Amino acid sequence: MINRRNFVKLAAAGAAIGTFGAPWIARAAKPITFKLADSLPTTHYSMPIIKHWIAQIEEGTQGRVKFEHYPAEQLASARDLLDAVQTRIADIAYIPSQYFSEKLPMATVGSLPIPEIKADIYALEAAYYEIGLGILDEVEFKDAGIRALRASSTEAYNLHMVDRKIVTLDDLSGQKIRVGGNVQQQAITALGGIPVTVTPPEIYNAMQNGTLNGTVFHIPSIHSYKLNDLVRYSTDNLNLGVFNSYYAMNRDLWDDLPPDIQAVFDRAGRDLIRFEGDTISRASNTWRADFRKQGIDVYDLDQAVIDEAARRLTPIRQKWVELYQNRNLPAQRVVDAWVTALKTHAAA
Repeated sequence: MINRRNFVKLAAAGAAIGTFGAPWIARAAKPITFKLADSLPTTHYSMPIIKHWIAQIEEGTQGRVKFEHYPAEQLASARDLLDAVQTRIADIAYIPSQYFSEKLPMATVGSLPIPEIKADIYALEAAYYEIGLGILDEVEFKDAGIRALRASSTEAYNLHMVDRKIVTLDDLSGQKIRVGGNVQQQAITALGGIPVTVTPPEIYNAMQNGTLNGTVFHIPSIHSYKLNDLVRYSTDNLNLGVFNSYYAMNRDLWDDLPPDIQAVFDRAGRDLIRFEGDTISRASNTWRADFRKQGIDVYDLDQAVIDEAARRLTPIRQKWVELYQNRNLPAQRVVDAWVTALKTHAAA
């Protein structure tokens, strides 16, 4: 199989001598295969989304680009995915920003609770995609050696408990709650719980053995990791921020690609927002109903509790800014860009 760098050289040479106006992808001698790595189990709700994205790129390049997909930590563990794409163990990798808050701190802006903006899944993904190709690329991704290809977001996160129903915030006292990063740590602490950081593949066993009393998640992820076997209570209207991620390519590899194929990736990333949003919305509605049939209490908290939670969560944004401004990072610029993008897409 032709290697990636020689593939690009062949394509460029073909473009120089080929028929005027013909796309380079039609003249490259052999397809290039990208290694795509993630940590998501094959039962995850994202699998049809990933397959659709791959298909759009392969079709858009007329078969000159192919993928080898390595899910479920086959190529690298969840916490090693950034290193994997930087070192070319993988060409493209799933980058959940909250797992890499030390290496990609500005990208964690998307997980900040911003309760005053009512953004649906489409607005969340469109806004995160926008800043991923904009300010985050400028201030963080170029230096990290990656280039965002697509953005993903969950719906607003809620609490999912094994054996205690949360009716007031006092009910969280002493409860060990799984979180996915530093922003969620602050959120659970502000609400009175005890944050425990574990990766999603570890949650089931941690709930079984009592290490965790609950988790911060959204409904599709509860289903994907089979946590509905253990969870008995799920809030449905609490906004604990979201969990968002990018699929990113090694920067040198991206820079080596001709503009035609870069354009195919970018178009596929934009077009995926609608498909992914539809998929997640359908999954949430289906599994919410299934969970209730299974006996899980999926319920709304009283408005007074929601208002108190919002009051406690709102200062996290300013603390995030102060933390990273003190490290000479452009945190206020990044927050402002994120809020602006959210408002724009929420109003669309």
